[in-house]
Amino acid sequence: MKFNILYLLFPAALAACFWIASDFQYQSVNSFFGIAETEPRSLNFDHDIAVREVFVKTGDLVKQGDTLATFYRAELDERSLENLSELQLTETERAAEYAILEKEKALVRTRLSADLRELYTEISLLVTEDSLNAIFRGSVYPDLKPAANKIVADKMEALGKQMDELQKSAREEISILESKQAALGAVASVRKAGTKAAQLQVETEKNRLFLIAPIDGYVESVLVARNSLVRAFTELMKINPQSPNMVVGFIHEASDAPLVVGQEVELVSFNRPEITCKGRITSINPRMTELPLRLRKFIEMRSWGREVYIGLPQENRYYISEKITINLPTH
Repeated sequence: MKFNILYLLFPAALAACFWIASDFQYQSVNSFFGIAETEPRSLNFDHDIAVREVFVKTGDLVKQGDTLATFYRAELDERSLENLSELQLTETERAAEYAILEKEKALVRTRLSADLRELYTEISLLVTEDSLNAIFRGSVYPDLKPAANKIVADKMEALGKQMDELQKSAREEISILESKQAALGAVASVRKAGTKAAQLQVETEKNRLFLIAPIDGYVESVLVARNSLVRAFTELMKINPQSPNMVVGFIHEASDAPLVVGQEVELVSFNRPEITCKGRITSINPRMTELPLRLRKFIEMRSWGREVYIGLPQENRYYISEKITINLPTH
């Protein structure tokens, strides 16, 4: 009986198919591959601005906290001038009204002084007249004992009460005017406090007219130039970290790996297995996407699965676009 070589090739073909299928599903249900990537930071500003100066260009290395550009907002200068004018106007109005009330107080005192002098004069006349009458009576009736003139005494008492009433009324008027002055000062203080608070906000906004590097990295693109006008929230620059800050993994559609957002995983460099670190799953894309060529065993064979995003610690030794093995915990 002649031996047919197909009997040997058929099991080998089955084994190869099994191996290829296993490769598409990665090493095991608890292991799959990914690529270390950088997520660039897009920088913008929350107001319409004019670019005053740009200090970097594409490709420059920057450190966190470096000043990348400075801006100008004309409305801040306008608001600052308005606030200064408001402070001056408030103080001018307060001083003018205060001076008017001071003059009214002086007028009350002057009027009181005049009225009191008039009453003092009347009292003086009464005393003089009463003295002359007493002398006349004494000369006509030398033996008659002098007696107090009740009419004159009553008049003098009435004039004294009138003086007291005038002084009391003047004190009340002055007290009212002083209360108005105090209220005027309080209102002016409140207005000035509000204006100063508004000016403080303007100064705070002016101190924000700088574009600061949020991370260490390199400038991927600069989209503005000196003296250009930019609308709010328009992208100004893009900065990329110098080392990867995330891993984009790909888990085969046939795999039922227990993935949970927030789960800690082990990350191992595919070509440098001594480089390892821990990462944490930040999100899982529920949509099926095609496996990147870089992660295929056979480029001609297409396969699909879900993308898994894993955050990397800031300090790591991976290269950008390096192939990473992602291991899930076995327990």
